[in-house]
Order: sequence, then structure tokens, then C-alpha cells
Amino acid sequence: MADDPEPSSKRADARKAAEARREAKAAYREALFQALASGWTTRQIADARKVSLRTIQREIDRAVAERRLDAPDRFVHLQVARLTKALRVADIRLDRGELAAIAPLVKVVAALDRYHRPIDPSDPAHRPPADLPLPAPPLALTHAASPSDAAEATRRQILAPTP
Repeated sequence: MADDPEPSSKRADARKAAEARREAKAAYREALFQALASGWTTRQIADARKVSLRTIQREIDRAVAERRLDAPDRFVHLQVARLTKALRVADIRLDRGELAAIAPLVKVVAALDRYHRPIDPSDPAHRPPADLPLPAPPLALTHAASPSDAAEATRRQILAPTP
């Protein structure tokens, strides 16, 4: 009898069930967020899940609100990947001669610039170390004519009579 597990109380069962519901709801919200991040519209997600558009918007808003503060790093990687794909598509369209692809290309490049900022030379992380030695000066050519000698030779060729 000592080996029999103790029957759980109704309250413990209710806690487990509530925890399972919370985990399922969080997984549902994450799936909705991932679908949106993959390029689906909220209307497409609502149609696929057979729920209202407002329900999807509300659940995605909650998913965004629940995300941790370190999540922007993932978001940046996701956005850069999406923008890179859009850049490839615009580039292919330009290669085909579609001039209408110029405006989307400019927009994508502008959006990518937000994530790939130009290097700020005043930022200490981008300064070269001060203790690097200067490079050696280039070696002089041993058999080269001086610039004035080369100019004189060119002048003689121009002024020389042709036979």
C-alpha cells in the first residue's frame, strides 16, 4: 500500500489543467505570430483558422506584448532575412527589365539601411587601435626614369621629324 501513488486532489488537478491551457494558449499565440512573421496576412491566418479577424489581431497583439525584452534581436534577424528576400525579388524583376521594380527596390534598401547602419567613425568600437605601427613606405624603383626625364622623352618623340 505504501507503493501506491497518492491520489491527487481536485485542486491539484485543476492547477495542472489550467497550466496545460495556458501553455496551449501560449503555443497558439506563438504559432500565430510566426505565421504573421512568415508573411501571412491576418486575414489569411483568420481564414485558415476559421476564426474572426479581430480574434487573430487580439491574439497577435497579446503575443507581441508577452515577448521578452531580448526578443528584438530575433526580430531584427527575421526582418533582415525578409528584406533580403524582397531585395532578391526586386533585383530579379529589374534583371527582367521591369522598371516598376525600381520603387520597391528603393524602399527595401531604405528599410535595410535601418538595420545595417553606416559605421560611425566617432564610435570607439570602429576606431583602429592606436598602437599599430605605420606601414613601411613603398620601395623605390631602381631603374625607372624620373618624371621629368619621361616628360622630356615624350616631348622629343612628338617633335621628332617623321620620315
